[in-house]
Amino acid sequence: MENAILVLNHEKKKLGYVPMKDNVVFARLMDAGKLLKAKVTDIDKMDSWTQISIAIYLTDY
Repeated sequence: MENAILVLNHEKKKLGYVPMKDNVVFARLMDAGKLLKAKVTDIDKMDSWTQISIAIYLTDY
């Protein structure tokens, strides 16, 4: 997915993407070299797919 942010779990397995319409600020932070982390907040199992909701945090040490 072009212009989407890939979301991986701690084992580097793909969970999905943050779509372009929702990632403008996150993309700019990542372009500036900032580390973002996410926490799963909800999981909804649909018929043929699973929707995972996340909260995204800036990690700035």
